[in-house]
Amino acid sequence: MGSLADEEDTDVEIYRRYADPTVYADSRTNADEKLLQLLDLLGFERKSPMPMYTWHELPQNLGERENLCATRAWAVLAHLGYAVNLDPELHCPNTERIVRSALAPKPSAQPQSDEFDTAPSVPVTPAAGHAHSL
Repeated sequence: MGSLADEEDTDVEIYRRYADPTVYADSRTNADEKLLQLLDLLGFERKSPMPMYTWHELPQNLGERENLCATRAWAVLAHLGYAVNLDPELHCPNTERIVRSALAPKPSAQPQSDEFDTAPSVPVTPAAGHAHSL
């Protein structure tokens, strides 16, 4: 049994299944512990019924804050270089702006070397064709 991230060839898929209120973050089968810990830190709860298969869910008590948490996770993970898809219905533009601003390099008085100018960029918006209804 593979994950949606395996099927879509991404590191993480953040979505809500059709007629299911839960927000899921599916990571690749056998995802590295660093990625799984990042999802933990970004507010998702880890679920591991089998040793090789792990996914995360947002807590049910978040209510309307689910979109904020999902968008924040998408933006942070993408900034760190992970391939992440976010269901467009979970996208919160205001949260995206805040996270992008917080992650943007701060201007410094000293010139920087080009070697540090290659940070991965956050996708402009969630991929329009990547909403998943399972």
